[in-house]
Amino acid sequence: MKGKARKTKGITLIALVITIIVLLILAGVSISMLTSDNGIIKQAQNAKEETEIASEKEAIQLTMVNREMTDNDKYNIGEELRDRTLANGDNWKIVSVNDTKQIYGTDWYYVGTGVSLENYGETKHEWVINYNTGEVIELPEEGFIKLAYGENLAVTDGIILNADPINMGNENSWGKGVTVHGIQEGDGYGWNETEFKLDGVDDYIEVYPQADVNIENGLTFEFYAKDEQDYVWMLGKTIKNDNNYANKFRTNFFQNEKKFLCCMSGLDSMSDWKEGEVSNRHWISRIVEGNFKEENGGYLTMTANMKDNTTTLYWNGKYIGSTTCSHDWMVSGGLTDNSIPFTIGLLVTGNQYNEVYSKMDLYACRLYNKVLTADEVKANYDKTVAYHNVLVQGEK
Repeated sequence: MKGKARKTKGITLIALVITIIVLLILAGVSISMLTSDNGIIKQAQNAKEETEIASEKEAIQLTMVNREMTDNDKYNIGEELRDRTLANGDNWKIVSVNDTKQIYGTDWYYVGTGVSLENYGETKHEWVINYNTGEVIELPEEGFIKLAYGENLAVTDGIILNADPINMGNENSWGKGVTVHGIQEGDGYGWNETEFKLDGVDDYIEVYPQADVNIENGLTFEFYAKDEQDYVWMLGKTIKNDNNYANKFRTNFFQNEKKFLCCMSGLDSMSDWKEGEVSNRHWISRIVEGNFKEENGGYLTMTANMKDNTTTLYWNGKYIGSTTCSHDWMVSGGLTDNSIPFTIGLLVTGNQYNEVYSKMDLYACRLYNKVLTADEVKANYDKTVAYHNVLVQGEK
């Protein structure tokens, strides 16, 4: 009698592989559901934060009510804000929101983190509150600027020229060795409460660095302006009536092409920022998204690091890019020579001596004998623009 063939029960290798793949897919989906931006964990964190914010807001509102009902000093919270007005003089302090440009001043109070609230604890968020209207508004995290009289709008270490909105009306306070040319009383140009206007005829700024100012490590140039011309003449090294500096160091902005240009003598820059023509090898150029013709103007920052021979560009506080150049090109335009002045708004050009001036509204302009960090550039931009918006709103 023949025995029956025994059947072996099990799974094939292919089935096993398929099963593992399915399990991996399910695991991936599960992890994504848990950890993605819209995942369960993130949603739980958001819900927790929203609850925390709501609880904190309620605690602030309760404190404000107790203040009105009891007139007890222990319920006074917040730092008093005041509009920048003639009546307030030097005693002004405001909060400006970056995105909306909303300004909080008189009748508002700033409540920062760490403020103790009865039956709640310390605040973890930042607010503005109004005791008269009962409004309590959360400020966006790192999305607002506090400004007050006497505070610096920008980094002051290493500054050579400081024409910013706070001291723009007094060019004598811009720095040692700084001279404004062409401005005449009654000609409609110069300071007009919101900007320093240059007429495009003979107005320019000249900066002779002091003998003890060392630029051999590098420099930073910040330029915040509105200019309707196709070309904007920014920073240069120029001695008027001396054609030797017609093709030395200069920076231009070609608005129709949104192009920043920098020239250092006739040497090859050895940079990847090129004009594309051999005859223009001494130029470097970079496209930026924006121009000085925009409604609020534009804010360009350039750094030149003499130690590693890099030029870095920022537009409206945001990093655009960096390029490495030859050291000879970096200094050939006289950047480190204090006997040659920096000029803003004037370009000497051509094989024959020719002066070209910018007609523009200058909102701020700074020159440093150091290379600012990206964080310092962003902080300078945020504060300067916020304060300029305060001036503009005050004029309306």
